[in-house]
Amino acid sequence: MIDTVAQQSLITTVFEASSAALDRLTHLIPDLDRDRTEYALATLLLEEAWVSSR
Repeated sequence: MIDTVAQQSLITTVFEASSAALDRLTHLIPDLDRDRTEYALATLLLEEAWVSSR
């Protein structure tokens, strides 16, 4: 099991990565809903991290 500090670090890293990816996506698709897309990307990355840690 991941400790709380490691979980917080992972969540922060995932949201930073999704925000960086979103910056690039909004240049291609300017009318993207930024909040929903960032949440979706972060959810996907967190799920992948969870699966890989099992």
